[in-house]
Amino acid sequence: MIIDNVKNINMYEVVVPGISEAIIKIRSIEKLEDGLYELENGYFMVQSGETKSIYEGTFESHRKYIDVQILLEGCEELAWNDIRELREVVPYDKAKDAVRWDGEKEHHILISEGMFYIMFPNDGHKAISHMDKAYTYRKIVLKLPIKL
Repeated sequence: MIIDNVKNINMYEVVVPGISEAIIKIRSIEKLEDGLYELENGYFMVQSGETKSIYEGTFESHRKYIDVQILLEGCEELAWNDIRELREVVPYDKAKDAVRWDGEKEHHILISEGMFYIMFPNDGHKAISHMDKAYTYRKIVLKLPIKL
């Protein structure tokens, strides 16, 4: 997992190939509406809404895509745990590129406007969450293929 300020996102091209090209494409869109956008190498979604309790739902992880999530407005709390510390509750769904996990949510951090995080295959993550009070958010979820 990587967490940083979006001003530094291009520094991560070495570990996430294609991230710089994706950011150029995202910035070229005059008005980003909620929805799905195709890239030459991957895709991204613009999402907005309200967070849910961190204790509801499950962690997820991905095998085909690296998750890069960029907070445009508002904030969310993110729970994280290594998948080796979690218990699989829904097997891998190839169509959704997701495995669902359950486990301790003691590792969590506030992600606010202007921050981003990157999740790799070993990163069990529970995004769009809150501990005490709900937040509103608007974000980009960028999916870039894992290069092995």
